Amino acid sequence: MTTILRPEDYGATVGAADSTEAFRRLFAEIAKRSRRDPGGDRLQTPVIIELSGQYTVSGAISFAAASRTQGITVRGAGKRTSEIVMTGAEPLFTNPDTAMGVRFYDCSFRSTNPKASFLYSSSTGGAQDWGFTNCEWRGTWRYGIGLDGPPDKSNCNSEWYFDHCHINGSYDVAWLWSGMTPTIKQQDQFLNFSLRDCKVEFEYGDALRFDRGGSIVVSGGSWIIKGVRPDGGPSRFFNFPAPPTPHADSVQSLLVEGVRFEPRKPMNLVIESAWKGQITFLSCLDDAWAYQPQSAADSYAPHRYFNPGGVRYQGCQLTGRHRVTQTDPPSRQAIVYDQCARTVASRRTKAAFLDLQGAYASSIRISHRDDRDGIT
Repeated sequence: MTTILRPEDYGATVGAADSTEAFRRLFAEIAKRSRRDPGGDRLQTPVIIELSGQYTVSGAISFAAASRTQGITVRGAGKRTSEIVMTGAEPLFTNPDTAMGVRFYDCSFRSTNPKASFLYSSSTGGAQDWGFTNCEWRGTWRYGIGLDGPPDKSNCNSEWYFDHCHINGSYDVAWLWSGMTPTIKQQDQFLNFSLRDCKVEFEYGDALRFDRGGSIVVSGGSWIIKGVRPDGGPSRFFNFPAPPTPHADSVQSLLVEGVRFEPRKPMNLVIESAWKGQITFLSCLDDAWAYQPQSAADSYAPHRYFNPGGVRYQGCQLTGRHRVTQTDPPSRQAIVYDQCARTVASRRTKAAFLDLQGAYASSIRISHRDDRDGIT
């Protein structure tokens, strides 16, 4: 039988009063209610946490349990109607390799402290299968969700989905930061992320930063970077830096379909990637601000690749240049544009559209197939 628990039952109050200890008591009660799953080797925690208003907390709340457990649901009455406000410099939630199958519905999370984060998840296999539906993040954060793990044992932190969520606010690092310790090769195992019809409209930072590998599918939604980082550096929707050690071959996959992008400011980027796997954009647009003078500047390159593997754009409307830097001898690398169009007329030649750099730039295989603006 599922149990409904309310923060008020453990001393929380709606409003500005600090309810940290009340939430800690609530989660300690949840850990006590865990019981053995008769069909498996985990614990069951069939509990719904019901949020009825706006709560203020200043310290971390842990999903710790005696063993790996699944079944916790956090449910609100709607974005901003049900909200947890973080005022401290810690993660709002921590998952120490125990909580699996966690679900959040219809609630918001706001930070008033730029050193705060929403969730720090450390995994050797016990942190996986988290889902968020109709949730919102806003305020100022260091990062939103951080995925990490210990040396030689990092594993999973996988199977995450976000459905009709709203990523608002600002992020010093990123809203979703996977592979927080990139020297640990095993963090390539943080895999399988799905974002469906989300409204990613934040002030600055990176939306998705993967310092190790990943397998990511994004479908639909409006993605906007509204402002500029305080230091003037670039914000990005997708940031896949070069790792200190090579990725595994099977963990470098990005598929984006039907998304409308607005980087807005000239320093902001749609993607900056050093992955050697497959990156695909289908029926996407980044030309909403094509009328701005920046779109015609030679320096404006909102899509940037460093020693890429396979890159494909199909049925996309594109603004600015695409920068490809090739410093390694290419082998199987290929970049394909299929039925695409450059919105700015001055970019409708290969020389004007492609910004090829590096010692092996002339060896990159790039093809245009039936592009709607005549590039061949």
